[in-house]
Amino acid sequence: MTRTGPSRSLRLRLTALATLVITVTVALATAVLVFSMVHTVRSNVTTTLNAYADSVSRASTDGTWPRPLPPAPGGLGAWAQVVDDSGRVVASTANVAGQSARYTLPTGSASPRHTAAAGQADERVVAQRHAAGHTPVVIYVGGSTELLSLLTSDIKGYLFYVLPLGLVCAVGVSWLLIGRTLRPVERIRAEAAAITASDLHRRIPEPASDDETGRLARTLNTMLARLDASAGRQRRFVADASHELRTPLAAVRTSLEVGLAHPDRAPWPELAQRAVSETTRLQRLVDQLLLLARADDTLLTRLEPVDLAALAAAAIDAAPARIPVGLHAPDPVPVLGDPDQLTRLIRNLLDNADRHGRLHVTVTVKAEDPGTAVLTVADDGPGIPPEDRTRIFDRFVRLQTSRARRPGQSTGAGLGLSIAQTIATAHDGTLSVAPAHSGEAANGPGAAFTLRLPTGNNPGHRPAPAQPNPDL
Repeated sequence: MTRTGPSRSLRLRLTALATLVITVTVALATAVLVFSMVHTVRSNVTTTLNAYADSVSRASTDGTWPRPLPPAPGGLGAWAQVVDDSGRVVASTANVAGQSARYTLPTGSASPRHTAAAGQADERVVAQRHAAGHTPVVIYVGGSTELLSLLTSDIKGYLFYVLPLGLVCAVGVSWLLIGRTLRPVERIRAEAAAITASDLHRRIPEPASDDETGRLARTLNTMLARLDASAGRQRRFVADASHELRTPLAAVRTSLEVGLAHPDRAPWPELAQRAVSETTRLQRLVDQLLLLARADDTLLTRLEPVDLAALAAAAIDAAPARIPVGLHAPDPVPVLGDPDQLTRLIRNLLDNADRHGRLHVTVTVKAEDPGTAVLTVADDGPGIPPEDRTRIFDRFVRLQTSRARRPGQSTGAGLGLSIAQTIATAHDGTLSVAPAHSGEAANGPGAAFTLRLPTGNNPGHRPAPAQPNPDL
C-alpha cells in the first residue's frame, strides 16, 4: 500500500525557503553592518584621543605643563591628566581639576587600568609615556563612549522595527512572485488532470516561452502523443485479435454443430480433422499474440554468440516445406543474440516464402563490412508492390493481391512478418523487403526479405541477458 503524506503546497514551501534565506541573509548583513559601524566609531574615538594626547605632549616646555591643560578640540568633552611615576597628577584639564589620578599604566603594558577615583566610568582611555625634561610621566586622555552607546541603541531600535517590516515585505513579495511563477504549472496540471483515456487526442496549451514551463508542456504533449498512438495501436490490435480468434472458433463450432445435428450421417473423421486443424491454427495464433504482448520487455531471454548460418540450416531442416529450399552459406556468420528468437524469425520468413513461392526458395547468409551479418530469404512467387513493402510488417496485414491464399492452401494470421521485424529490432537489426531479382518489375516475380544484424564482433548496445522463459 502506498503511503501518502499530508498535502503541502509547493508555493508555501518555496515561500518558507525564501523567507529562511532572506532572514539569514539579512541577519548576516545586519551583523556585519553593526560590527563595521561600531568598529569604525571606536577607531575614530581612539584616533581622536591619540591625536589629543599628542597635542598635550607638545604643550610641555622643559618639563613645565600649562595649568590647566588645553581642552580637546571640537567640544569632544575629553579630559587629560599628566601623572608622574609616583602617581601624582602634574597637570590636568579643567574638567578633571583637583582629581587624583584616574588611571595607572602597569610596566610593560599599553592598557591603562582605572583607579578608585575613576570608578566604573563608561569611557575610552589611551595612555602615552612621555619624558618631560628629566621626569618621565604618563599622559592619560579619556573620553565618554556615550556616542557609541547612543549609536548602538539607535541601530538596535531601527532594526527592531525595520527588520521585521522588511521580512514581512520580503515574504509577501516572495509569495506573489512564486505564485505568479507557478501559475502556468497549475494550469498545465489542471489540463492534464482533465485528459482521460477517452480523449488522449487533447493537448496542453504550450506557452511561447522556452523556459522550464514551456519545455514541461511540450514534453507532456509529446508523451500524450505517444500514449494516443499506443492506445490506437492497442485498440486496433484488440479488434484484429478478436476477429482472428473468432474465425477458427466459429469453424470448430460449426463443424461440431453440424455433426451433432446429424450424428448418424456426419463424417466424424473429417469433422475431427477439421477441428484439429482449426484448433492448431488457434493455438498458433494465441502463441503469436502472447509473443507480441511480451515484445516490449521480455522478448530476448538470453544473449549468446551464435552462428546465423547454422541457425538457418537447422531451421530449413526442421521446417516442413512445400517447395525445395536452397541454402548458400559458405562460411560461419557469428552474431550475438537469442538463438530461440532468431530461429523463430528465420522460420517465419521460410513459412512466408514457402506459402507464396512457386518452384524454389533461396536462403543466403553472409557477412558484410563493417560488422554486419546479412540473411536473405528469396522466393519466386508474386512480388510485393512498393506501396505495400512497409505495410506488410504491420500486424494482421494480409495483402489482397496475387500473394493471397490459393485454393486449398492455408494462410497465417498476418503476424509472422510483424513478429520477425520485432525480433530483428530487439537485436538492433533491420528487416526489409525488395524484389527477388534486380531488373524485374517493381511487383514482378519474387520477394526477398533481408535481415541485417550486427556481427558478434560488433554487438553494439545490447539489453541485459535474462533467464530463459519457457513460455516463448
